[in-house]
Amino acid sequence: MKTKPKFVSGYRDRHGVLRWRFRRTGSPQSQTRAIFGTEDWWAWYAEACGARPKAIGQDRTKPGSIHALAVAYYSSARFLQLKPNTKHTYKGVLDRYRDAHGAKPFGRLEPRHIRQQMDDMAREMIEQGNTVAPANTMLKVLRSVMRFAMERGLISVDPTMGVRMLKHQTSGFHTWSEDEIAMFEARWPIGSRQRLGFDLLLYTAQRSDDVRQMTINQIAHDRVIVRQGKTGQSVDIPQHPRLQASLAASEIGHLVLVTTQHGKPYTPKGFGNWIKDAAVKAGLPHCSAHGLRKAASRRLAEAGCTTHEIAAITGHQSLKEVERYTREANRRGLADGAMKRIG
Repeated sequence: MKTKPKFVSGYRDRHGVLRWRFRRTGSPQSQTRAIFGTEDWWAWYAEACGARPKAIGQDRTKPGSIHALAVAYYSSARFLQLKPNTKHTYKGVLDRYRDAHGAKPFGRLEPRHIRQQMDDMAREMIEQGNTVAPANTMLKVLRSVMRFAMERGLISVDPTMGVRMLKHQTSGFHTWSEDEIAMFEARWPIGSRQRLGFDLLLYTAQRSDDVRQMTINQIAHDRVIVRQGKTGQSVDIPQHPRLQASLAASEIGHLVLVTTQHGKPYTPKGFGNWIKDAAVKAGLPHCSAHGLRKAASRRLAEAGCTTHEIAAITGHQSLKEVERYTREANRRGLADGAMKRIG
């Protein structure tokens, strides 16, 4: 912990809350309830001293450049309050944008410049056989950065205003079929690490990033309890009998349910690659971890569950995606019934 600086003393108020007081001759007194050593505490101290704290990298950037704006954005509450996964994504996108345009003055950015940058990125993606989604993600991140710049009075006109997302069609991750699920189960029997990871994904319908971090404490009393990392949504669902059988047959010697062969928790990318590798060995190179979440949602829809019932399990905050699964399941059922009538 950092040493307590000069002119600061701590005391507990009548509620027993630890507070900090700044007192220096010639300066106004200031107090805070922020926890000592946190970013908020040091920001309070810097303001009380009459000095604004420097953002990381501030001394290495040219004032008025996109580099400088990015550094300020990374130190802002708008960025710091993002979910960890979103923060990681935004920083990756913005850092790549800085690599290409960082030295340019952000005050001279216009909508035409951003549209051209999106066109250039989309062209490169299409030539590589990919979708234009990264260009849309770049626009989304730039909008957040420019809103920050507007709020701080750094610009008077938002250059992302009026710039539209590019149209692109994608079905997203492949939804595992029942035949594909059976193929994986045949290749990886109950008791294997691969099967446990598979069953946790399929029978909890959670995102892979939440599954890879699941602990034995989250599966107590025949329930699965999750606070989703992406949205913060709480999910409390009963364990499926097949998941119970898989857990009972697995040797779990760590707090985390699924670990690497060295007993370490998987990284987000590592877990996805591990499931992908297991699917490839099962003859399913087109199947992924996220596709199992979609398969679980499809199964629930085909079983006649309502969108609200499905959302209670998947944790979706918007029913739009759930309704799509339900619609597809209903169309399949209607088609089966229609064909039987002309049999």
